[in-house]
Amino acid sequence: MLKFQKISVFLVAALLLAQPLFADSAPRLVPQGSVKLLASGTVVDKEMPAPAGTLMACNGQCYIEANGLQLMGSDKTVFAVHEESDKFSVMVQEGNVEFALKSDAKPVEFKTPFDTLDAKPYMVPTSSDAVVRGNLQVTKERAVLTLTQGSLELTNSEGQKLIHAGNTLVLAQAVVGGAAGTGSAISGASLAGAAVGLGGAAAIGGAIAGTDTNDSPDVSPFRPE
Repeated sequence: MLKFQKISVFLVAALLLAQPLFADSAPRLVPQGSVKLLASGTVVDKEMPAPAGTLMACNGQCYIEANGLQLMGSDKTVFAVHEESDKFSVMVQEGNVEFALKSDAKPVEFKTPFDTLDAKPYMVPTSSDAVVRGNLQVTKERAVLTLTQGSLELTNSEGQKLIHAGNTLVLAQAVVGGAAGTGSAISGASLAGAAVGLGGAAAIGGAIAGTDTNDSPDVSPFRPE
């Protein structure tokens, strides 16, 4: 009887950990520490509905769970999330956000100070969790999107590219004639296996490129126990 109870507890715990990716509900904010809502200055340390489109500063990790999407903001990360009817909008002002995206989730629009990228799963690995994973890191100088599992189709104003696990995209402020330009430029070589090339516009026009980094560590942006 005791053994059966232990197995039941384990199964319930496993279902609870898997539930966020399959939940059909509005995004929830779960601070692992506290979160400051920059618009009002309010500090929260309890689970609550994620404030739509409001920039949040994490003191410790802060976790967002939504329908088919999970996000984990690292300490000192400033970001915002807004669920629209046809997509999720994730703005990262600074810091690091890990993400897990289910195959049937809405597309995600990643906004950084350097560019906006529309992302949707292209290939999801056959595994127990079956999600696309990666992280987006933003500093004052650049934004770096690294994919660690699965494949994503990325689109911006210049075109489309496919990135796969081990690829990294680097977006930085364009430099034209020794001065900063108004668009985004990319450092790095062209992505292998890209679906659509961006041609000469990649030099100065908010373009996408990437670098193969197959030794990237795996990340798991799931809710901590």
